[in-house]
Amino acid sequence: MSAKVAAGVDPVKARKMITYRWITYGMFLLTYIFVYFDRVSPAVVAPELMKEFGLTATTLGILSSMYFYPYAAMQFPSGVLSDKIGPRLSVSMFFVIAAIGTALFGLSQTFGWCIFGRFLMGVGVAVVWMPCMKILYNWFRPNELATLTGVMLTLGNVGAILASAPLAFLVGIVGWRNSFLWLGAFMVLISIVDYLIVRNKPADMGYPTVSEIDGIDYYPAQTAAQKTTFKENFIKLLKMKNYWLISLYAFVIYGTVMGFQGLWFIPYAQQIYGLPKQQAANMLMFWPIGMALGCFAAGYASDRILKSRRNTSFYGMLIYVATWIPIAFFTGSIPVAWFYPLLFVMGFFCGAYVPNYAHIADGQPTSFMATSNGMLNIWYFVGGALYQALMGVVLDYYGKVNGKFPVEAYQATFMFCAASLVVGAVAMYFTTDSKPIITKKAA
Repeated sequence: MSAKVAAGVDPVKARKMITYRWITYGMFLLTYIFVYFDRVSPAVVAPELMKEFGLTATTLGILSSMYFYPYAAMQFPSGVLSDKIGPRLSVSMFFVIAAIGTALFGLSQTFGWCIFGRFLMGVGVAVVWMPCMKILYNWFRPNELATLTGVMLTLGNVGAILASAPLAFLVGIVGWRNSFLWLGAFMVLISIVDYLIVRNKPADMGYPTVSEIDGIDYYPAQTAAQKTTFKENFIKLLKMKNYWLISLYAFVIYGTVMGFQGLWFIPYAQQIYGLPKQQAANMLMFWPIGMALGCFAAGYASDRILKSRRNTSFYGMLIYVATWIPIAFFTGSIPVAWFYPLLFVMGFFCGAYVPNYAHIADGQPTSFMATSNGMLNIWYFVGGALYQALMGVVLDYYGKVNGKFPVEAYQATFMFCAASLVVGAVAMYFTTDSKPIITKKAA
């Protein structure tokens, strides 16, 4: 908390507010871990799913991507719900839906029910990220947003870590079905605790805002925005050059992340290098570890070091593109031991997308911030869905040889990913940078 509290603000309530915001934020951090777990868990159980339901690469890609289509479709409603009814109720209700979908995924005896369970996962967890962002806008300062977004994504990647080697270990003990059933039950408990603890804004606890505590109007755009309608703010967003350029960047960077880390790396490692699943999962775990650190680093660099949303995302993307060179050009000849550091570095620099949310939100009215982030978030998950499916289509185009996809099939798939990332880097280069506006309150 600032050393001084603005005149007229109760210092006791100010201290309580600063403490309670971390409790609220912490609960949503815990919730977000399971969003990531559901997102990437099919990578570990892909062989079981293909065997049990007789799936091709294309149908496996469709199954995994079924999480992303409803997730993308729910981003606009998620932002509206966060702005209108608040983060607390939004998350508590929809996380129960995610829990039901997760349990159903494990209980399903047919491919159709499996698809439906995956669909419910996407619907339910879709209403977590936007409420988390709304909590940040309501409880924290603008120059803390990118850093705390990075922390949130860092903790989210704990879920991806749990969905790699630890999940493979659990599946080996209790089977993939029971693993998802137990996870669904635990998610119901999380949703209940969220409702009991989380509060939408400081006023719900009788506390002052950070603007009132510091004596600074952190969101001056709100005053002018009160004279504009939701429709006007929405149309203004769609006319922004930055919105479309950042959305293209989001589409390709997260598409490659979910296509490679989220689904196809383990089949690639098993089929091309002959690795056992546990070893491949152990390797894959280095990606979310790197991504967890990279997300925090990107947020911190954006707020404290480079002090630039655009430059942080652009430079990070350039390095991420470079990490795809060995994957795309030496697909079948990478020394196995190199995968550990390579996946770590790939994960670290794909976290360069973290400042995008602050990049879009800076200058937006507080009543529209969650919605604007939701409109951006759509493209991350459309990318995640399409890349998983398209990579499966490319693999099936080449076909299997002796029950395995050949090196040429994986190489064509990975070259497609690398080329599209170059397009995303160019898009970010042409964005206009943004910085939070901070003004002193009038005397």
